Amino acid sequence: MSVLAHLIAATAAASSEAPVLLADTGGPTGGAALYSGATAPLTLADISERVSAQEPVPPRFWADGSLGLRVLAGAPQFTVQGTDDSVRRVLGDARAAHGLTVVDAGTLSRPAEQAALAAASHVAWVLPATRSGLARGERVLDRITRLSRPEIVVARADAAGGKAPLGGLADLADARGAPLVLVPFLGQVTDRPLRDLQLDAAVALQAVGGLLSR
Repeated sequence: MSVLAHLIAATAAASSEAPVLLADTGGPTGGAALYSGATAPLTLADISERVSAQEPVPPRFWADGSLGLRVLAGAPQFTVQGTDDSVRRVLGDARAAHGLTVVDAGTLSRPAEQAALAAASHVAWVLPATRSGLARGERVLDRITRLSRPEIVVARADAAGGKAPLGGLADLADARGAPLVLVPFLGQVTDRPLRDLQLDAAVALQAVGGLLSR
């Protein structure tokens, strides 16, 4: 999820006149900060808790990523949870101030992640294009009612995962009423320049960008 969130946001930032924000909800991975190469002083969950407690938020709470991208993501967290109403308020303000706001909502296991899902205008379900990834995706999505907002199923190829279960992935996407976008294997993404990753995933990024603009 974090890799795709970064690629979508960075690609949009390169052509957007308004700033683009890449955020995560906090949590144990810190993937958005890792892949963007920028660590913000606060995460979306941090700001949410400050807003909920009526504590001040610094005027500049993001870090600058490449190509003018703003990054609201930090190091791994294990205690900050965020609250539903304040996450929605923060995301509403972020959406009003940016050309695009991309949020990595993790595994939807924490309050901030669930609130981010509820506030989203578009939702991309990202999973490995493997049999285990498909099974995990089916378990998660079986618990989530089909949304009233546009959904996309994005499947990332895994070099060690064997042949992609394309029929199962297509069935999963059909069950959500969502298009299926396949992303090729990108290798060790932290060791590769952003431009190379964008070129390898160009077709998928173009497809996702077109769906997000609807």
